[in-house]
Amino acid sequence: MKKMILFLCVLVVISLACDVLVNISPTNDVPTATESLVLTEPPTTTPEVFISLTQAIPATAVPSATSLVQPSPVAKTSVTFGRLSLDIPQSVASGASGRDYPPVTNEDAPYWEKTPGHLQVSLNDYYALQGKFHQPQIYVYPAMPYVELSNAAFESMHRLRNVMNPGVSITPDQLPTVPFFNAAQVFASNIQAVSFQNGSGVRFLTEYAQNAASINNHELFYHFQGFNNDGEYYIIAILPITVPVLAETNDPGAAIPAGGIAFPDINNPNADYQGYYASITDLLNATSPDAFTPSLSQLDALIQSMQVVP
Repeated sequence: MKKMILFLCVLVVISLACDVLVNISPTNDVPTATESLVLTEPPTTTPEVFISLTQAIPATAVPSATSLVQPSPVAKTSVTFGRLSLDIPQSVASGASGRDYPPVTNEDAPYWEKTPGHLQVSLNDYYALQGKFHQPQIYVYPAMPYVELSNAAFESMHRLRNVMNPGVSITPDQLPTVPFFNAAQVFASNIQAVSFQNGSGVRFLTEYAQNAASINNHELFYHFQGFNNDGEYYIIAILPITVPVLAETNDPGAAIPAGGIAFPDINNPNADYQGYYASITDLLNATSPDAFTPSLSQLDALIQSMQVVP
């Protein structure tokens, strides 16, 4: 309880005294990827078309996330790595592997490389979704040390605390972001509060890019962020997901499936990117959870099974 109070006090003091706002707008310089903390390849860019985070994610017609997702009964594989235990639905992956990463705390390190030391768990044989932009991974960070080390982590955890307030209707522009991505979150759909065995958080579908980009099955992922009950640990999950109504890649010539939405012509100076992202959000919000691969219910069950111990 003392750690929880200290954590909340630090967030309030830092926010009031410094008014820290992390610049998570995309940049044109892509860092060299490292094994543990950055994207394995640079986000696809669209030349001469830049949109900020606030432009990319319209705060419109987002369902309230006041109810908690309940797990569906599925065959599963139970695994434990350090302080993290979870059940992996067998239709999602065959198992997992875990690794503890050492601290990277030197001041001149890029923010996306900084870590107080963390656990990283990778899902093995993630069925039907090989070769996607993101790897299926779950990260567990000590919350206070990460806040003290990284402004991006502070901002994301601050947002997460805000959206976890009971009865609050969550809008995309308020959502936490991945603190170690050198790109911006361009949209968010299917927002839902989710509890796990000894904690809670929020999940949603999203895509990151450094410029205006189409929403597609190569880069779309299921994103979860949460805290364990005493706030000591901060959990991030990045799990690729696909759906039949999206194009398979961000190639402008990629086929748009029936019922899909075409990306605006980048050569049109009046291209309505906000309208495009709003339409994609509405489309995915209206899509059956079982139409996704893996299904939303299976990924929710995986998250709900987690337990993080000291």
